[in-house]
Amino acid sequence: MGLDWQNLQTLAYKKFSGVKDEPGIYFIRWKKYDTPVTINRLGGPDSNGLLYIGESKNLRKRFQRLWRGITKVNDTRSKTIHTLRTAIIFCRLDKEIKLNEYEIIWQHLDTKIEAQIQEASALTLYTEKFKEPPPLNLKVCRKKYLNWGLTTSEKNRFTGKTNEFVKSIIS
Repeated sequence: MGLDWQNLQTLAYKKFSGVKDEPGIYFIRWKKYDTPVTINRLGGPDSNGLLYIGESKNLRKRFQRLWRGITKVNDTRSKTIHTLRTAIIFCRLDKEIKLNEYEIIWQHLDTKIEAQIQEASALTLYTEKFKEPPPLNLKVCRKKYLNWGLTTSEKNRFTGKTNEFVKSIIS
């Protein structure tokens, strides 16, 4: 199955055409010189270069806020537009990752709840594999996961069954 990653900058210039005002899950990765950047993790290298996993009730609006957050990192008048902006500022990634090096892939889902379930599944699956969440998911509530008693991605009561799209991104 070929995955249809999109360059985030190109998608922004096209005003996020093709992205519907619907719920869904999305993944952001770092791609440099036509190759995903391998990111070393505690559980081994992530050769997909995943930086962030997120969900939204409206992917189009979320992507617009995400792009504003990435492009206006140094704008002190701007409030937190997307949680990724905080991570970029904290890690000083605006000096490391160029705007044209962010890629995004998403899947529209039927409901916000389904999107939340798939995000939780994706974060759990990623963490199982790499022993830590994606590097820019700084706001992952580890205490919440600990309190829930999450074990493995499809054997806990909160993540539900991981869909094939999510599995294909993480695997």
